[in-house]
Amino acid sequence: MSLALNDLLICCRQLEHDRATERRKEVEKFKRLIQDPETVQHLDQHSDSKQGKYLNWDAVFRVLQKYIQKETECLRTAKPNVSTSTQATRQKKMQEISSLVKYFIKCANKRAPRLKCQELLNYIMDTVKDSSNGAIYGADCSNILLKDILSVRKYWCEISQQQWTELFSVYFQLYLKPSQDINRVLVARIIEAVTKGCCSQTDGLNSEFLDFFSKAIQHARQEKSSAGLNHILAAFIIFLKTLAVNFRIRVCELGDEILPTLLYIWTQHRLNDSLKEVIIELFQLQIYIHHPKGAKTQEKGAYESRKWKSILYNVYDLLVNEISHIGSRGKYSSASRNIAVKENLIELMADICHQVFNEDNRSLEISQSYTTTQREFSDYNAPCKKRKIELGWEVIKDHLQKSQNDFDIVPWLQIATQLISKYPSSLPNCELSPLLMILHQLLPQQRHGERTPYVLRCLMEVALCQGKKSNLESSQKSDLLKLWIKIWSITFRGISSEQIQAENFGLLGAIIQGSLVEVDREFWKLFTGSACRPSCPAVCCLTLALTMCVVPETVKTGMEKNIYDVNRNFSLKELIMKWLLFRQLEDDFEDSAELPPILHRNFPHLSLEKILVSLTMKNCKAAMNFFQSVPECEQHQKDTEEPSFSEVEELFLQTTFDKMDFLTIVKEHTTEKHQSSVGFSVHQNLKQSLDRYLLGLSEQLLNNYSSETSNSETLVRCSSLLVGVLGCYCYVGVIAEEEAYKSELFQKAKSLMQYAGESITLFKNKTNEESRIVSLRNMIHLCTRCLHNCTKHSPSKIASGFFLRLLTSKLMNDIADICTSLVFIIKKPFDFGEVESVEDCTDENLMEMEDQSSMNLFNDYPASSVIDANESGESQITIGAMNPLAEEHLSKQDLLFLDMLKFLCMCVTTAQTNTVSFRAADIRRKLLMLIDSSMLDLTKSLHLHMYLVLLKDLPGEEYPLPMEDVVDLLKPLSNVCSLYRRDQDVCKTILNHVLHIVTNLCQGNMDAENTRDAQGQFLTVIEAF
Repeated sequence: MSLALNDLLICCRQLEHDRATERRKEVEKFKRLIQDPETVQHLDQHSDSKQGKYLNWDAVFRVLQKYIQKETECLRTAKPNVSTSTQATRQKKMQEISSLVKYFIKCANKRAPRLKCQELLNYIMDTVKDSSNGAIYGADCSNILLKDILSVRKYWCEISQQQWTELFSVYFQLYLKPSQDINRVLVARIIEAVTKGCCSQTDGLNSEFLDFFSKAIQHARQEKSSAGLNHILAAFIIFLKTLAVNFRIRVCELGDEILPTLLYIWTQHRLNDSLKEVIIELFQLQIYIHHPKGAKTQEKGAYESRKWKSILYNVYDLLVNEISHIGSRGKYSSASRNIAVKENLIELMADICHQVFNEDNRSLEISQSYTTTQREFSDYNAPCKKRKIELGWEVIKDHLQKSQNDFDIVPWLQIATQLISKYPSSLPNCELSPLLMILHQLLPQQRHGERTPYVLRCLMEVALCQGKKSNLESSQKSDLLKLWIKIWSITFRGISSEQIQAENFGLLGAIIQGSLVEVDREFWKLFTGSACRPSCPAVCCLTLALTMCVVPETVKTGMEKNIYDVNRNFSLKELIMKWLLFRQLEDDFEDSAELPPILHRNFPHLSLEKILVSLTMKNCKAAMNFFQSVPECEQHQKDTEEPSFSEVEELFLQTTFDKMDFLTIVKEHTTEKHQSSVGFSVHQNLKQSLDRYLLGLSEQLLNNYSSETSNSETLVRCSSLLVGVLGCYCYVGVIAEEEAYKSELFQKAKSLMQYAGESITLFKNKTNEESRIVSLRNMIHLCTRCLHNCTKHSPSKIASGFFLRLLTSKLMNDIADICTSLVFIIKKPFDFGEVESVEDCTDENLMEMEDQSSMNLFNDYPASSVIDANESGESQITIGAMNPLAEEHLSKQDLLFLDMLKFLCMCVTTAQTNTVSFRAADIRRKLLMLIDSSMLDLTKSLHLHMYLVLLKDLPGEEYPLPMEDVVDLLKPLSNVCSLYRRDQDVCKTILNHVLHIVTNLCQGNMDAENTRDAQGQFLTVIEAF
């Protein structure tokens, strides 16, 4: 044993001495020794080796616990009737003992969590359960639990279901216990973290624990204190989401029981915004569960009860008053305030309006049972307050008319917009004209006011809604047409205002889509002159117009002469092309230093290319419709979807009915065919003009190129535009793919990508420059968007094949080399964004901090100050341990590496069915070398991310890997699963990512030995799950 460890061992024995004075002498020495570098090194090594015969951190912790027991026993057996100063001395002594434990845990786990989770949990639970230990010990133990155990992922994964349940039970009893010594905010935060851990790491809490939440909410009503209630409700929401799938009726009944109490708390207590946010989220969750996808009746899948109906009306009344209150605060506030109401409140209000609005009832008398006293609350026969409320679209129309103040009008515009957008059928035919008339009156009142974008968005939803209605009477259509013509005119005049340009174009597009107004020649002038620049909203509007309308041959712009060629007039189609590509219509566009807008902005994939190619066709409308009819790739739809509660809503609807017609809908969709491209003919003059313009655009970039100043993103955008146009031409049959490869456009695209590749080469030596990292990430994103890994024939697939051929061997190898250097680079701690203030403190400062924290966190604050002081800053603190796959663990360089990795995977996957200029097998081998066992450290978040990306993206669903590569890819799988077997979030991700491997393992058997090896590895891992 080393001398340092020997000193610590002697010190530990002295801490167990029966005499208090001897123990006291050793405390300072003990603190010094556990900070000594040599001692720490030996303790770390012995703890990591798990050899019990040597002194390690766990053994020292057991000694420390015995010391605490002796000191605590001394304090407990001391004379109770002593002076105030003696009592203060004892309190200070308890704080010192408790701080010593926290200090020791920080020292032991500073480099990695080395203390056993079981030891820590046992100490904490024993201390918290023992009421004789007093508030100070319990407070510090709770702090240790929250900050040093529940926030450490290793411990988070080691806690068993029984321990989670015990923690939940103990701390909920503490929360409900009416004691002045308990800080309910901290206890509530622990309850939220424990609920989150139990629901994510185990099968979840038993449904019988729901009673705890009911008691906590009733307690908040009785005590008139909402301290920590936002954390209790946040935990409740987590619990309900996991429970709802299997216990829908129980969850609905619980909502019926609890929500009236929350209504009372909202109306009778002064709540802060964070608590209101959580209550709104809980209301919203109950709406989803009671009314999946907006179902209104039991036959359609709703859960109905008389009590729930009453709650809905009361929540509606509460939100109407809350919105009015928000408006009043805005009107009379001296500071500038946002006139819009938060989206979550608007969404909830729209969902409730959908349920309570009824054409038969314009007003209703409701019972406000939640306003009764607590004694009356349990007596259902007690009289309740009655209140008359107004319902239906009349309410929305009245609020839009009764005030001229934006704070009053805008929230109701938001509600109407959301309601019509989500539930178009909720707007009756009879309300179309009155609502449209009100919106028309609001539109010109403030041309540049804050309310205008909200009026335009609402009008857009009304236009889309009317376009779906097929049962309007002819007289009503006539009245609506007159209004839409007026609205069209106002919107058209306001298009030059950049602040509301997106909303203006959105409304024009919606009117065109619904065929509500006949498009005149003036409309096309928007896309030929200087009224606006090409933008996403403008391009989307133009796409709709080309799909629905026939483009006139010419339109008087006053600029037909002396634009490019004095002797030639331009057709409207050509003017639109020039506006899209250059915007300025001067002679010397090639020499212009300013780059056109389309090279600075990202547009929806192939949207510009489809427009440009359609404009060169003799039947432009048919060509545009043909492009729009191409079904979106299923794989891309999966990637864009985010997990939400809507999947559970679908489940509720599917299990409500005997006939599952949702299956037949899927079948019809999958067998859907789209029209043939036969019959399209191109206008040769327009095609030649488009080719000339595109060549001019690329020449402008190539002539002005500089390796130091040129933006690689613009080079990729232009290259993508060129091959996108070629892909669209091939798709409609105008040119063959081999012809496209030989075209001048393709050669220019190649030159542009060669220049773009130079930025990759330059970056190899400057991987730390932040500006280059950002620029390179954007470039890689653009390149990835150009690739299409589905087998269905489409413009995207053809353009993807062209783009792949632009990628040179040097470019691909440079990216692969950068990946290798980035993944194994040694980073400083701040690169990861992880700052642990305790680690930067000196010994003295650390001890001071510990002493202060034990005092501050558990003082008995008044209810109001607890809410203001503690809860105001809590929202910034993550509850529970952070997922190792969380982006917060990654630096900007890491994110760039992962983007490059995904790009390379897509390249080598799609290269199997395309002709390319690089050796895909070589790049694939380089990628597989990244997971070589000698260099791979799966405890690092980046390496775990890297392996999961390769596991998911390298074996393409449609393009199988060679079996020897599958074997290499599977080699680290068992280690990953072993290392993270207790981390349910990581396990879930692994199982989702191995789906493509299954397809690869089922491929035709050309390599029997490797196939058996790979299948064996894979089945062993799956069997373990």
